[in-house]
Amino acid sequence: MDLDLAQVRAFAVAAELTSFTGAARRLHLSQQAMSKRIGRLENALGVALFVRTNRAVELTDEGRRFLPHARDLLERADAAVAALSDTDAPVRLDLLDNRLSPMFLLRRMAERDGQLRVTRGWRGGLGNAIEPLLRGDVDAAFGRVHDLDRELPSELTHRLVRLEPLVALLAPEHPLARHDELTMADLREEGIWLPSLAGPPEWLGFLHRMSEHFGVPLDQSGISYDLRHTLEQTRYGKLRVTLAGADMELSPDLNLRLLPFRPVPLFPWSIVWRKGRPRPALARLLELAERTSRAEGWREHDPARCWLPDVIQDARGTIR
Repeated sequence: MDLDLAQVRAFAVAAELTSFTGAARRLHLSQQAMSKRIGRLENALGVALFVRTNRAVELTDEGRRFLPHARDLLERADAAVAALSDTDAPVRLDLLDNRLSPMFLLRRMAERDGQLRVTRGWRGGLGNAIEPLLRGDVDAAFGRVHDLDRELPSELTHRLVRLEPLVALLAPEHPLARHDELTMADLREEGIWLPSLAGPPEWLGFLHRMSEHFGVPLDQSGISYDLRHTLEQTRYGKLRVTLAGADMELSPDLNLRLLPFRPVPLFPWSIVWRKGRPRPALARLLELAERTSRAEGWREHDPARCWLPDVIQDARGTIR
């Protein structure tokens, strides 16, 4: 029996989302076309794969048995296509924002491999890169895989690259500026100033987890139009403490005081790509990211002196 890969993919996505409507949206199909693909696959296999209800769809016993094989078939098919793709084409990489840690990581990787060739994009959050990753418009993306506004699709995989320390920024006239480091308890009264509290869901989710864990309020009063605007207000406006990543490029002309926290909040950055065998250029980039991360100690941390919002470990105890 020859299976239609488009029908198998429709089945796998519908099984993941438990929704024909959601699967049709992801695959850019009409509801009718989606239902036809599933129906034709069921007819070819001679079994019902789903139990349909008014609110959702559920896998039958036969559907559950078929699902792992369907996923394996799709991974192999995607790998076969990738093997014939343009191996010399630059890796299409989404860095979320050109001011944040992924840009720092990319520069450090380029120092180790002068032949590294990428095209960069800035979609403003990993959630915005998921559909381009699924469509093949992007090869890989950086971001935090937790606290997204949707589950990471099963077609994608990820690897932790960097645990970025967060630091406090404040004017030298601030009463806390005389300290060498701050504790979160130092900020429980005034809070951390993050005007407008904007950003991708994974960043906001991290902040709210941190705020709740340490009992430190987030002050979102005021307006900020960009990072420079926030830093200017921190330096010359009302004396407040704001937050930044240690990898961010800050404006030295503002003469802001930068202080570490104890314990250190660590923001997890992962690289995300499609499952299956990556084309050679992407495989080289993934290997370079892993090698650079190990050499730079980007994932090293002391649990007694650091804080992570969600520690997910593999069988060897390695944070993912």
